[in-house]
Amino acid sequence: MDRRALTEVLDRAWVRSDARGVVFAGADSGVVDGHADPIAFERSLPLDQARDAEVLLAYAMNGEPYDPAPRGALDSLYTSSVLAIRPQTGEIHCYYQYTPNDVYDVDGTDEHLLTDLEIDGQVRKVMIQVNKNGFVYVLERTDCSLIAAHPYVYVNWATHIDLDTGRPVLTDPYRDFLAGEEVYIWPSRGTNAVPVARDPDTGLLYINGWHVPRIQQLTDREVRIGGNSTGVNNRFPDVESGGVLGHFMAFDPLTGEKAWEVELTDYPSAAGMLATGGGLVFTGLLTGEFIALDAATGETLWEFQTGSSVNATAITYTHEGQQYVTVASGLGGFLANRYAAQTMPTGGSLWTFALMDAAP
Repeated sequence: MDRRALTEVLDRAWVRSDARGVVFAGADSGVVDGHADPIAFERSLPLDQARDAEVLLAYAMNGEPYDPAPRGALDSLYTSSVLAIRPQTGEIHCYYQYTPNDVYDVDGTDEHLLTDLEIDGQVRKVMIQVNKNGFVYVLERTDCSLIAAHPYVYVNWATHIDLDTGRPVLTDPYRDFLAGEEVYIWPSRGTNAVPVARDPDTGLLYINGWHVPRIQQLTDREVRIGGNSTGVNNRFPDVESGGVLGHFMAFDPLTGEKAWEVELTDYPSAAGMLATGGGLVFTGLLTGEFIALDAATGETLWEFQTGSSVNATAITYTHEGQQYVTVASGLGGFLANRYAAQTMPTGGSLWTFALMDAAP
């Protein structure tokens, strides 16, 4: 590793005293050692929950029904949904169902970003989710109404989300699957519990997306004591050398436009995204590299080989006036073990980088 290269990259990440630390309602305040984290951008909230102190609501996300047989292919209300709950009473204030009758195993448990956006000249209190079903959603968080929805990866199970009804407009693969045929569903998951990042100045989301289909077919459900069955057979296609399996991207959730997109070949990625006030996006690869991308272009500005797959989301913090970036490395989870277990060591290490003074 070249020390000067690392210093130059981290120097871009450092936002000096004229910058602001952005505090998220109910999330990490970005306060470290009594001071606002100098590169704390709006952060993804914890998976499966979010809290909004301003409008006094808690947001709960939940899983999917998958097998349509026991429920007659009905919507299965509140599954694959976000629910706004009044914490004082437990009352459901409002809800939005991302994937009615979810037969794709995409659920609704990815984190929500809470923020305020100016839309048509009016400031709206919104929550943004990059859903596993392949669409990015912008919802009014006070009443759960849909503002915008755009695909961020290739999607074949729906043509679009109807803004009037809030429902996906379904295509042939959905109907063919219910008829018992084997179908390719794109995406298998557009992302999978992989935190996104957002730049509040540009409004762009930084997303780690997958480009992998799920091949699935209904099967007879075998019920055994102590056993389980989804009622669905599913598999994934073989990987071809040089095949595109994912993308890093900068995405506008209101327009659906991509500022840039970087192809990931041979391996997808399971690492989260960390954006900084200096115009960097930190993330990682299954092949072990911890990398810093240019937030404006997606160009790789710096990388470090950690020795095993990077599946975690990096964190940044200050301690006694020194800024650090830390990331975990090691095989773990479905994606890393499926794609990298034969080529990467198990690992299990924690790497920390500091912004050092430039050499004289």
